[in-house]
Amino acid sequence: MFLPLDRKPDWKNPPLITLILVIANVLVFYMWQFNDDQREQDTYAYYTQSELDLIELKAYVEYKVQRRVDSEESQVTRDTYTEMRTNGDFQNKLEQELIITPDTEIYSNWRSKRDHFEQLRDRSVSSKYAFNPSQPSLVTYFTSLFLHADSGHLFGNMIMLILLGLGIEILLGRSLFLLGYVLSGLSGNLLSALIDADQFIYGLGASGAIAGVMGMAIIIYGFRKINFFYFMIFYFDVIKARAIWLLPIYILSQAIIEFAFNTNTNVTVHIGGFAGGLAFTGILKLIPAAIKHELIDEPQQQSDFTRKFNHAQSLLSRLNIEEAKEIFLKLDKQYPNNLAILQQLFTIAKYNPASDEYHELAYKLLNLAGADSETVNIIHSTYRHYASHAKPRPRWTPELLARIAEKFAHNQKITEAENIINYMIKSIPDFERNAVGLAILIENYKNREQDKYDKYLKMLLELYPDSAEAQQAANL
Repeated sequence: MFLPLDRKPDWKNPPLITLILVIANVLVFYMWQFNDDQREQDTYAYYTQSELDLIELKAYVEYKVQRRVDSEESQVTRDTYTEMRTNGDFQNKLEQELIITPDTEIYSNWRSKRDHFEQLRDRSVSSKYAFNPSQPSLVTYFTSLFLHADSGHLFGNMIMLILLGLGIEILLGRSLFLLGYVLSGLSGNLLSALIDADQFIYGLGASGAIAGVMGMAIIIYGFRKINFFYFMIFYFDVIKARAIWLLPIYILSQAIIEFAFNTNTNVTVHIGGFAGGLAFTGILKLIPAAIKHELIDEPQQQSDFTRKFNHAQSLLSRLNIEEAKEIFLKLDKQYPNNLAILQQLFTIAKYNPASDEYHELAYKLLNLAGADSETVNIIHSTYRHYASHAKPRPRWTPELLARIAEKFAHNQKITEAENIINYMIKSIPDFERNAVGLAILIENYKNREQDKYDKYLKMLLELYPDSAEAQQAANL
């Protein structure tokens, strides 16, 4: 079996529908279906002990005689009992009293035993709420999607649902994923009702809906190369291949199950659910923004970015500067304002501090938004190089220097902040934000360095007496 595993779950925005579906299936099995095995065992123990099986088997043989020309086909064999139990036409007519009719001699005996048998049978959740293609009902179309035959059936399906659903739900969104899941399950039951209408069988399990999720994955990923988890008996691994290859592989696997193995697996439901998932997502492809394609391409883009970025860094470390620069410039066009790229381009531009490129890159880095320590450290290292190496001189503006000083002062870089503020007061004494800078220094040195506190307080009151900062300081 091959399963597409191209996305990891985002636990900041968890795939709630997938988790809720898993929990619902587990709770239904262990809190509602748990004693079904014993109920069914009691039911069919009564069926044989009461000899109701012999009465109905005899009626079935007569039913075959009436319907077939070749009497040899109506002889009782070891498979006749199974045929009787699964023959939809016979079972329906039997329940409608068209096989053993009220005017027959054995009717009264059969009816009383049959009534008790049906009462016992209906105690079983599986018998009552599974999907019977020969007796389809609106209720069982839905309820059968949450029933399972045993613990192995349950956990096998839930593992598949988790592996498939965690990624597909992110790409479709919760509402569309739930809708597609349910519609896939219903389409699986619908195909079973059309093809297996003559079969009196109980279909139950989430596998039709899960097959639909696999169909969704094929349409969503299309010809993209994605990671596949596959297992064959005891061997498993991960490979990368085009998603579309899952289509023939899945069809082949279902054909093998149907024709090569004698199992109770309802392949019809699988194919119906699979086709439902394909159709549902095919329609969604026609609706703009219904599928989050940007999330599909993001991992591949990130992989390409990392590969190219690392290659350019390697070239730069070997002093192949022009080759590295060319790659970084292409990446900058593809990923504008990416901080890592800007830093690398600034590193290259440092070899020519008189170039416009050097000044422009420095200006971008010095203007970084945010005041967290990591951002301020980048601004600080850029500032120190730019202040000492820019030719013929730095091209910063008073507003930029004021913002830098404020960020430095609030991130334990008070010396550089103090130098910038003093430079501004000396070179541009009438700049309106000088008062703000002095107020920052006053606040920083209060109760720490009295001399500097007094110095900057005096400067603020003397140089900018009309400022809001000076008036606030005077009041205090």
